[in-house]
Amino acid sequence: MDAQTGGFITCVLVGLLVGACGVYMLVTGNARIMHSYHYAATPPAKMPSLARWSGAGMLVCGIGCALLVPATGMPEWLSIVGIALLVAGLVLTFGAIMHFNGSLFSFAGAGGDSRESEGSSRTLVMGLGVVVAVICCAVTVVPGVLMIASGDPSALHSYHLVNVAPENYAALARWEGAGMIVMGAGLAASIVGALLGSQRRPAPRWTKVLMVAGTVAFGCGLVSMLAAIIHFNGSLMG
Repeated sequence: MDAQTGGFITCVLVGLLVGACGVYMLVTGNARIMHSYHYAATPPAKMPSLARWSGAGMLVCGIGCALLVPATGMPEWLSIVGIALLVAGLVLTFGAIMHFNGSLFSFAGAGGDSRESEGSSRTLVMGLGVVVAVICCAVTVVPGVLMIASGDPSALHSYHLVNVAPENYAALARWEGAGMIVMGAGLAASIVGALLGSQRRPAPRWTKVLMVAGTVAFGCGLVSMLAAIIHFNGSLMG
């Protein structure tokens, strides 16, 4: 099995799993397959609406994921369509949670949780979020800057460079590096917006804007990276 076939099968399986969860939520109006902190502060009367809106977003995410790595013979631009759908689905899902739950993460004590327990949960999530944000920057922004500075795209998988002319290496490195920086910064911004929004219910508008803008930036960075590979390499997988 080659890399493209393996990637295609993986994306389709993940897409089917996510899409099936979305369909379940759409049909049943039951949001409880999500983490409890995504609906802890949602009024019971709004639970079906939360389930259906977030389920629709998950269905779109699943379709997008299934298109990320096209099978042999399928057009390469489907990858870009897949990323666009994935980002749109994430925005719809997260937006629904923040609208109906008041924030992306809620530690409201629906069952009488103490303030001390709620504070401990928030501290834990904030700590984990900071660690994740730092890691995201470390593995995306830093390599992106180095790739632009060196003009060397060899950090990419070899099959992304098979058909790239040597004189185009520097240009490809600049595009890939810029895309990685935008992608990493967007992901970090989304995490920060989600975490800060979880500290107040309802979440402040600026935290919602930051999270949505970060998610869109992540998608734009990823799209530009794939588009550059397709342009210079002739195809995504070589």
